[in-house]
Amino acid sequence: SSGINAEWPLRPGRYKMMTLDTIEYIVWNNFLLLSIMVVYAQRTVLGYYKLWHKRREFKDIPSPPMDNFLYGHMPTMQAHQAENTFMDLWKKWIDEYGKTLMLFAGGRFIFLTVEPELFKLFANDLTHFKKSSKLPSRSLFGEKIVGYNSILSGNLVKWAKKRTIMSKLFAKANMGDIYDLCKPVAVNRIANMLKEEVGSGKIIELHKELSRIFYSYPEVLGISGFDTPEAIGNIFDTILDMIPKQLTNTGLAKYVFGVSQERLDTTAMIKDMRTRLKVLVKEKVEATSNDCKSTDMFGYLAMANDSLFDNESLMIEGIMEDIVTIYFVMDNMVEQITALFLDLAKNPEVYQKMAAEIRGFELRDISSMQELKYLDCVMNESLRLTPALLRGTRGFEPRAIDTYNSKGGTGYIELGPYKVPTGGVRAFSAAYCQYLLHRDEEYWEEPLKFKPERWENGFKPAPYTYLPFFSGARGCLGKNYALMAMKLTLVVLLQNFELTPKFDTKKPPVVDQTHATMRILNKVDFELVPL
Repeated sequence: SSGINAEWPLRPGRYKMMTLDTIEYIVWNNFLLLSIMVVYAQRTVLGYYKLWHKRREFKDIPSPPMDNFLYGHMPTMQAHQAENTFMDLWKKWIDEYGKTLMLFAGGRFIFLTVEPELFKLFANDLTHFKKSSKLPSRSLFGEKIVGYNSILSGNLVKWAKKRTIMSKLFAKANMGDIYDLCKPVAVNRIANMLKEEVGSGKIIELHKELSRIFYSYPEVLGISGFDTPEAIGNIFDTILDMIPKQLTNTGLAKYVFGVSQERLDTTAMIKDMRTRLKVLVKEKVEATSNDCKSTDMFGYLAMANDSLFDNESLMIEGIMEDIVTIYFVMDNMVEQITALFLDLAKNPEVYQKMAAEIRGFELRDISSMQELKYLDCVMNESLRLTPALLRGTRGFEPRAIDTYNSKGGTGYIELGPYKVPTGGVRAFSAAYCQYLLHRDEEYWEEPLKFKPERWENGFKPAPYTYLPFFSGARGCLGKNYALMAMKLTLVVLLQNFELTPKFDTKKPPVVDQTHATMRILNKVDFELVPL
């Protein structure tokens, strides 16, 4: 029969023969859906072809079995990321298939390695391997946080020029002056304010107290007036807690399920932070002279960004990005010391030995800290076992000389024993994992054991097997400052308090594996008793 029964599309269970009129009804009433399906099918076919073609180019590099042909290893990686076992999965694959792997994740090839030789390449070859523009700290749910031109996130000539200027501030020769400013802050925050707060003894959340201390240090280096250290710590704790949630409830899902209030509150908080920071930076720029002191962090940031941008608004934006980056680095130090105390709680004999050395020591100028040999060993071991930078990525960007040869074919770049094709605008991403490298039995004896004694008698690990601050041209700019600030805080804390863990010390530190930087998920409460 011809014609469309009006009840047919509405009543499941009633079946009619598919006539031309019926097809016309379906087409015109589902035109948008069918258009999307056609585009998706086209992209799927092209994706299959692209994957098949490129997989042949990477055939010599070991690779775990893919979940499916189109999405490769992505479903498995996403599942492990949701279960906080992302790096455990990487370790399993590396143990089974080798220390250098090629992974495919939804249209991207990822060259994963824990080979020291390749860490060296990624650290020093800035021409091919650049900072990724899609790191989570760039923005959160579309709200800008750091951006693309900070002292950590930038690339090319502008980044190099900014780094050259800022390296003078963080040079080892300048640490004495910075130490002289930071020491009174540590003493006031710990020996005075914290002592008064805990009285004869009190259980505290260690991470929270450390945040108050570390976010106070930038104030004496010229980055002051934005907010209290407690408030700044809360802002960045919230941002870092929300970053993993950026992976869910995005894209079309937000239109179906809506946007959570938590997400709306966080983006509003970021917007407010940047608005207030912009006003502060503008005021400080107008009051800053070209000749800044050796310890004036804000002055150096102003000089570095002024040298890059002719436009004042761009310069102010650049300074804002750098200040936010510095606050993120402060959180890295807080997490590092939190992880250290977790290991000390599990190893009380190490804690007692380190505390005895510190309490029998007089804190004078920065050079006096060189007397704390065992503290250095403990610090090095903490940076090995739970480094602040767990893993990283580099976007591969081929040069013209690599992508063309006399036969008109694709060029190659040598990555260890493998030749990787360099065709395409961005052929692949390079991923590396210090967390796994530092726990590799090939380079470390008893790698999972917290063993500060391994660093005694001038022990030096093999090149590019110990990279808590990375290395080379992309090495941490503030390494000297970070080590000084962390040691200073530990010394003042242990000279004023006895710390007793109030949590299950048998449980190992639980690291948030969704982050590239370390976040400790354990509840870390200590009882502080004044000495």
